[in-house]
Amino acid sequence: MQLANHHAHSHFSDGRLTPEDYLKNAIDQHLLLYGFADHAPVPIDNFGAMTMKQLEGYLMEVDRLKERYGQQIQIYKSLEVDYIPGVINVHSPHIQAADLDYTVGAVHFVDRFADGRPWGFEASHENFQKGVEEIFEGDIRIAINRYYTMIREMITTHCPDVIAHLDRIKKLNKGDRYFSEDAEWYRQEVLETLVLIAGSGAVMEVNTKGFYKGEIEDTYPGKWVLQVARELNIPVHLSSDAHHPDDITKGFEYAGSLLKSISYRTTRIFLDGSWQEVELEPSAIYTS
Repeated sequence: MQLANHHAHSHFSDGRLTPEDYLKNAIDQHLLLYGFADHAPVPIDNFGAMTMKQLEGYLMEVDRLKERYGQQIQIYKSLEVDYIPGVINVHSPHIQAADLDYTVGAVHFVDRFADGRPWGFEASHENFQKGVEEIFEGDIRIAINRYYTMIREMITTHCPDVIAHLDRIKKLNKGDRYFSEDAEWYRQEVLETLVLIAGSGAVMEVNTKGFYKGEIEDTYPGKWVLQVARELNIPVHLSSDAHHPDDITKGFEYAGSLLKSISYRTTRIFLDGSWQEVELEPSAIYTS
């Protein structure tokens, strides 16, 4: 099992309990490193991101934890930064000023309803369908294209260190309710995005949240996407996207086995202050 997690959410955004609670759990599990990556401030209601006023407190708290627990575990400071054109990206002034160790980039919102509300595609089937109908002319292919186009824009213009949950737009698609991942048009969208990731130097996260929460039967991204990523030599690592301290390594055994089944032997983690390839097996990580 990979003994590191780079993506989780405390009570500073939409997670539960304090950053210290997460860190104590990480120490109890003998992780080598733990990276805090709460949602960066965004001007969107009911998303669960921290406010600009909370950002300073979050950064100070991570620094405090580094001082207190730094001899027991490596601690890193990050944010999950939404890419919203003209609104926020990893190069926004407040993100740059945060002096982060690394950045996690994601797309959670795709275009807007007529009243200006952003379309968040994870909330409910009703909201998902309403967005497709009102914003994308009732055509799921247009909606999917826009999602992956935004990810590609993020990669080419404001690339983060880590690409979060690449195919998260499939969260509500259990049973191919809205589209088939086997469709040629869908696979072409993903392939085009993977080629950009391969040339960017970014790490692609294998996010286990959908698996251990029962949202889907796989990871974000899923097996076939990871098979292509392996062919393109895209570096990956495991992240749980935990919203509770008990979840910081959930799904790691499954995801690690999945990666090994498609010939991944290493993950890339932020160890000793730099991105390093480490073996998936714990013994190899301990001796790095």
